[in-house]
Amino acid sequence: MGAMTGAGSRSLPWYAVGWRLVVTFAVVVTVALGTLVGNDGWWPFAPMSQYAFSVKNDGVINSLTMDALTVDGEVVRVPLSKEKIGIERSEIEGQAPRIVNNPGLLQDVAVLHRRRLPDEAAYRTIWLRNTQRDIRTRSETVLTLATWNVVDPLDPQPSGIPQDAR
Repeated sequence: MGAMTGAGSRSLPWYAVGWRLVVTFAVVVTVALGTLVGNDGWWPFAPMSQYAFSVKNDGVINSLTMDALTVDGEVVRVPLSKEKIGIERSEIEGQAPRIVNNPGLLQDVAVLHRRRLPDEAAYRTIWLRNTQRDIRTRSETVLTLATWNVVDPLDPQPSGIPQDAR
């Protein structure tokens, strides 16, 4: 049996090869730029920052959380999940700099909580916090990064702050 000579195959026309090269070039450039200068907003062309770091054996681990003071006077952990209030912890981590610069964004967390979990006590005050855990000493330090007093806790309305506002 002889070697296949490509009988029945044909070459692609120049324009078919051309658009494939253009698309390949665009993807390679976008991934390269995303890796060098991108952030979570560039995903899938940039690494997700929540996975893009390592911690030394003698380092500190940072963990963002959200707590709230309810209208009943109880301090509770805000349940950051799609199933509970509809927003994941990773989304809060990605938006943390915006929240620190504009704590009014926490009003929208109160709105989500009230709409999705109406049987729970409403939030009066919300805190964005960072827990720092020292790996060597196992000590924890909790820093409050942003505080928001919810406007009309029993019937909170959206903040009206645009998504792209900084």
